[in-house]
Amino acid sequence: MRIAEATASTVSDLWTQLKPRVENSQYLEKAAQELASALHRQFDESVVIARVFVTVRFDALPESNREFVLKLAQSAGAAEDLKPATPVLSLIGSHGQEEDWNDRRKSKGHVGIPLISSSFVGAIPMISRLLQELGVPLDWADSHDTEIIVQTLDGTQGLFFVEDAGQATDQEGRKIIAAQDFVSSYDVKSVFGTGGVYPDGQMIVVVVFCRDSFAKSEAEHFLALTQSFKGETTSLAGSAAVFAE
Repeated sequence: MRIAEATASTVSDLWTQLKPRVENSQYLEKAAQELASALHRQFDESVVIARVFVTVRFDALPESNREFVLKLAQSAGAAEDLKPATPVLSLIGSHGQEEDWNDRRKSKGHVGIPLISSSFVGAIPMISRLLQELGVPLDWADSHDTEIIVQTLDGTQGLFFVEDAGQATDQEGRKIIAAQDFVSSYDVKSVFGTGGVYPDGQMIVVVVFCRDSFAKSEAEHFLALTQSFKGETTSLAGSAAVFAE
């Protein structure tokens, strides 16, 4: 099925099928993997890869994730600003057309993105646009105030949408999807993302890369899916039940 063929009823039916597997997940990453897999398999004619991220404190990450994030911060000259409580947008679910994309542990470049500061986030076009379109003010990355993020995102229905992944640019002329080799190699046309916030301030984000074009209104059907997933996994939010390892 293609994304353009999705309806509110289609997405509702998908959640009905997915919900029991999410309910039986003991860890958030297991539930997120079920979500990513369901999106890719149901809409395999469109979806190149579906990914699920959640914010996790730097000091609560698995060791291998911390090492990746530290190296990323060092490469940007921001290691000194990386604190134990810095929220890291961490990959917890992934499923796509390549076998290596079906295990978050095999990711080479998207393990985690530390939201160190507004300037650090602003230097990453896709992440800054993603957060802003979901309703997160960039200056939140300077305070990491959980109350602000809960008040801002709770109940909102922001949608990250890139109609033309090969051409879309930000105000500074930078490509929103910086990995243009990936875009061209897999003929990625459109990208959309949905998100929400758990009561403790953790953000959940779903990003889907597609090989075809469709209207923003068609991507909006998936807002309800993310909200349903968030509601069902609230008990798993928090550092103790995110990662299975």
